Amino acid sequence: MDLPVIEIDENTVQNLNKAKKLEWIITNEFGGYSSSTVIGMNTRKYHGLLVASDKPPLGRKVILSKLDEEMILDDKTVKLSTNRYTDVVYPEGYKYQVKFELNPFPQFTYKVNGIVVKKTIYTNFVKNVIVVKYEFEDVKEPFVFRIYPLINYRSIYSLTKSLINFKILKENKAVKIVFPDDNFLILSGCEYEENGLTDDEKWYKNFFYEADAERGEDCVEDNYNPGYFEFRVYNNTKNLFLMIGYSTPKKELDEPKKIIEQEIGRKRYLLTKFFQDKKIPEEDWIKWLVLAADSHDITRFDRKKSIIAGYHWFGEWGRDSLIALSGICLANGKHPQAKDILKTYAGFCKNGLIPNVLPVNSEEISYNSVDTSLLFIDRVYQVYKVTKDLKFVKEVWTVMKEIVESYMKGTDFEIKMDKDGLISHGPGLTWMDVKLDDEFVTPRGGKAVEIQALWYNTLKIMELFAQKMKEDYKNYKNLAKRVKKSFNDKFWNGSYLDDCLGDNSLRPNQIFAVGLDFSVLDKDKMKKVVSIVKKKLLTDYGLRTLAKNDPKFRGKYTGSWKERDLAYHQGTVWPWLFGLFVRSWIKVNGNKKIIDKIIKSFVKEEIMKFGLGTISEIVDGDKPFESKGCISQAWGIGEILDCLLMNIT
Repeated sequence: MDLPVIEIDENTVQNLNKAKKLEWIITNEFGGYSSSTVIGMNTRKYHGLLVASDKPPLGRKVILSKLDEEMILDDKTVKLSTNRYTDVVYPEGYKYQVKFELNPFPQFTYKVNGIVVKKTIYTNFVKNVIVVKYEFEDVKEPFVFRIYPLINYRSIYSLTKSLINFKILKENKAVKIVFPDDNFLILSGCEYEENGLTDDEKWYKNFFYEADAERGEDCVEDNYNPGYFEFRVYNNTKNLFLMIGYSTPKKELDEPKKIIEQEIGRKRYLLTKFFQDKKIPEEDWIKWLVLAADSHDITRFDRKKSIIAGYHWFGEWGRDSLIALSGICLANGKHPQAKDILKTYAGFCKNGLIPNVLPVNSEEISYNSVDTSLLFIDRVYQVYKVTKDLKFVKEVWTVMKEIVESYMKGTDFEIKMDKDGLISHGPGLTWMDVKLDDEFVTPRGGKAVEIQALWYNTLKIMELFAQKMKEDYKNYKNLAKRVKKSFNDKFWNGSYLDDCLGDNSLRPNQIFAVGLDFSVLDKDKMKKVVSIVKKKLLTDYGLRTLAKNDPKFRGKYTGSWKERDLAYHQGTVWPWLFGLFVRSWIKVNGNKKIIDKIIKSFVKEEIMKFGLGTISEIVDGDKPFESKGCISQAWGIGEILDCLLMNIT
């Protein structure tokens, strides 16, 4: 099985304005990662060569910001790295760079005086360890090669403004950086003799992170350099390895080739199994989706499985994880992981509510969502459809019933079934939940359209499982009938579905009423919904969150935090909505050619334009349709992969 390759050519990597906008990320099992741009110039506080956590995925930290390299050729020093400071870009190593590859590991290729230097970064999937491999070609005369580690130790959400008291311990062929809390970083040159750290301690001041500046966030910090590793490269020197481990014993950092082989083998196995199971053609764009999905499938500190909602800054979000679940897990044959994730969220159920957000540091669990609990029941059904495992359903059946009973009787956040059978709820509880100055941009309180569609879908699923459990199912069945009548009477405006009662804004949320397994609409209305969503909201990159002719429409997600939040759900395109639209289209038209026409073309373009090899969080609602937000978003990847494989009834 060939691994997929994305190649960025010399013209692009030497164009600073283009290259700095192309990012990559490789991850490990715990949500730790290595990430930067194709020229190695960090543009975000979230970038780092080694980002890890003591209690994954909580409290992720930037441990090693980057490695800077230089070549000393006779009396000439050539710096290969590229850094942006507040007043200058220095060094300008990108001018020597001739190529970048994601293969699927990031590889930087430089050419200096005819000498080719390749730098490739590998993660160790099961440990917080990075292997950096340097390869040398066409070396005619010996030269000195130096590597400067830039150390940090702070949350991915903060920046280092003052000096940190690091303790430096030299070990055989390695250096150990001990942090104030006694955690440590080891950098080891492995099998080479000439690789002890040369002391040259200093702080590099005023790194400037452009992407953070554009987002109106704090964007300047300092990094610590303890010195440099020095190697002499001869014409028979083929490669060098630098091993980097966070709180990993030195003895586990001595086999770089083995780690590289294991990780290449793991990815090949993952892809081989996928294509053998699915019996579909081996195409690179599909391979990238499979690998991207794998990067969001993580193991928590308690050894339970979970999903990272988005890299770099999102953690475990209930809504996102549940929407992503089918594609991230089921489409990849990870049925045990899907069950484990659902059981984990079931364990957090409180007052009939599944968490909206699990903590990223130490804050309390957030339950402020009206749809997450209903999505939980739907995802139990998706697992059952694939596995036919009724025993698993029985394990979470009590929680499912608690959810329905709580919605009927009333629970937190004003969530309660009304006399008409529909669910009433407070503002800011749907996926369009941005809040500015204590006011929701899209409050959608009262009765939102997708909540009613999910509620009907929930009741039909409960009816089905109650019958299988030999329990009374008629209450669910009768209530579903009442919900269907009320919904059609109150939401259908003659052409499409109102977004909320009293709000006829044309939004994509109505597609839930078609795309779910149990549709609350008849065939004629389903067709009309799909038709108007296609005409007014569909783009080549996903669905717009608001029709362009609406006066509230904002086509660009840019500017200050406030300006971006005002656009977030007011016209911005969301790729994850492709999933619901494609299912809905096929349900009413029966034509699967839309997958090639829309999904394939989108993915092939998207994996090349922002987060390489993955799917971004959002796209501008107007031309030129720039990808924005997180560079890799789980529910976009999951929904696209799921509808690609037609995991629908």
